[in-house]
Amino acid sequence: MRHARFAQSAAVGIATLAIAMTQARAHSPGGPMASEEITGALKGMVCTSHAGARFAFTGDGHYAYDGLWKNGGHYSISRGAVTVSFNSGLERSYSISRRGDVLYMENTAVVCGPTATASR
Repeated sequence: MRHARFAQSAAVGIATLAIAMTQARAHSPGGPMASEEITGALKGMVCTSHAGARFAFTGDGHYAYDGLWKNGGHYSISRGAVTVSFNSGLERSYSISRRGDVLYMENTAVVCGPTATASR
């Protein structure tokens, strides 16, 4: 009887762990994208996060961020990343990946689309 309770508890624990791991994989970004794919997804686009932050990638290489603060600079694209050279002189690379139809910048899902401000 004691072993049966232990086996039942272990089975519940394993099932809970399996569900948690499946959910984590379903929400995590996939592998790195080729630079051509990233160019098609970002160049001339404004991407918006669920929280409302906006990332603009103009056709001529300018970058603008409008979220918790505002920042700008220039961007370049390589395999799996976009690198931003900020006007302040700092540089930062953001990993870009796709899982299904969802594009991720780092671990943030974004929706991208063309706008008049992104095509300057």
